[in-house]
Order: sequence, then C-alpha cells, then structure tokens
Amino acid sequence: MIQMNVLDMSDMAVYAEYVDVLTGKDPRRKAYQQMLTDARAGKFSHVIVERADRFGRNDTEALRAIDELDRFGVAVRFANTPDLDPMAPDDRVLVTLTFALARRESTLMGLRVKGGLKAKRASGGFAGRAPDGYLNVRGQTELDKRSDMGRISHWIEPDPERAHIWREAWALLLTGSMSVAQIAEVLHAKGYRDRNGNPFVIVGKTGKRRPLIHKLQHTFQDWTYAGWVVHDCEGIAPKTIRGQWDPIVSTEDFEAGLAILAQLDNSAAELRSS
Repeated sequence: MIQMNVLDMSDMAVYAEYVDVLTGKDPRRKAYQQMLTDARAGKFSHVIVERADRFGRNDTEALRAIDELDRFGVAVRFANTPDLDPMAPDDRVLVTLTFALARRESTLMGLRVKGGLKAKRASGGFAGRAPDGYLNVRGQTELDKRSDMGRISHWIEPDPERAHIWREAWALLLTGSMSVAQIAEVLHAKGYRDRNGNPFVIVGKTGKRRPLIHKLQHTFQDWTYAGWVVHDCEGIAPKTIRGQWDPIVSTEDFEAGLAILAQLDNSAAELRSS
C-alpha cells in the first residue's frame, strides 16, 4: 500500500524502512524509537505509515510523536489516506477518531480471545503452550474437513521424543522410596534434560549439585499429564472436564503421586521443626 499509494506517486528517495513486530500499543518498539532518533537528526522529510492505527494504538503517544515530528519539519502521511494531513484541524479529528476506533477494536479482540480460550477449555481443549512431554499441533482434523473447509484447529499430543522421560519420572515417584531430588539425580544420570536443554541437576564449579526440584514438583502437580483440564481462575476443578488429549499418566497414578508428594512435604516439615 505504501509503495502503490505514495512512493510510486512521488520522486522522493527512501531513506530507510522501520519495521517492528511488536504491537502498536507499545511505544518502546526499537525501530519506532530509531525512526524518532533519525527524525531528530534531520535524516528525512516524511514518514509514511500504512494507516494511522499502525503508527500506534496509544493515541496520546502517537499524536505526541506526530507533533514532535512536525517540529522537526517531518510530515506524517498514511498510505491508505495519503491526502490526510494530521496537522490540519479537520483531518486531525479523523486521525484521532481512527486511533480511538483502533483502541476499541484492540480491546474487543482481547475479549474475544479470552472468550475463545474459555470456550476451548470448557469443551476439553488445551489453550496455551503445551507442557514438557507434549507438543502443540495445528492442522485440520477430519471433523474440520467435513464441517468447515479451511478451518485450522490447535491441540496437544504426547511428544514421541520426550513423553517417556515423564513416564519414567512418575514411575520413580510412585515407588514411594525416593525424594524429588533423588528422582532428579536419576533422570540426570540417564542424560535426560528438560525441553529447554537444561540438565535435571545443575553442577556448580565447586561440585555443588542443585537438582531442579521445583520443575519436577510443578510437573507432578500438573493435571494436564493425567488428561484433565484445570483452571483456577475459571473455576475448573480437577476431574470435572476431561481433556481431548492422551494422558501420559493415569488419573489413579497421578493422585497417588500427589499423596506421595504430600508425605514428602510433611516429612520435610517434621525434620525442620525437630
């Protein structure tokens, strides 16, 4: 749009392109800030934006920047309405309205996304990044192909390369004879790492060992692995909504693991008190 509506109609040379992948809500965008720096240095005379709401959804910040650029002798134009001058009184009203509508659309989109995620969880779907041992998958299911051509679904499924690590971790826990730190040591001895490449036991320069206890404890208490949707903020309690994915551990073994963790916590508390 910039090329067709502005550059092809002008003899001006292009000094630089300033591209950010962050939301227009955030004025700390690196390329955006570089553009302002170059403008202050007098490196160009015009800034061309695809449309007003791409310059920033924060209307106060965007209008302030437009005014600042004007003081440097730099004009701002929008490719979808190239004749619109944000410094002209009547045009400025339209620009301000565009920012307001963009902010409203952003708010509504956020509400729609939250509503969609809530509906997905209520129907047994998983929303968010899959836990270690699972993979996020996207594509068309057979149902999608029959009911709505072009629709893309998202789901999770066990990671064939990592699910066995967590099955082994639960098997160790269910022996009831090992602490979480000892489980981490066994996993580390087998050469296993978490999905980020971190070892289950971090060994310092002095030889001091630090097992990733908190990661293991968090995993052992995550009902996703037992195939259940749980969400505290939405009031989804364990064993109320069955997830549409294969569990890595059975519900019975998961609950047995929780009981063992509670016993380990009680034993640790008794040792501290004594």
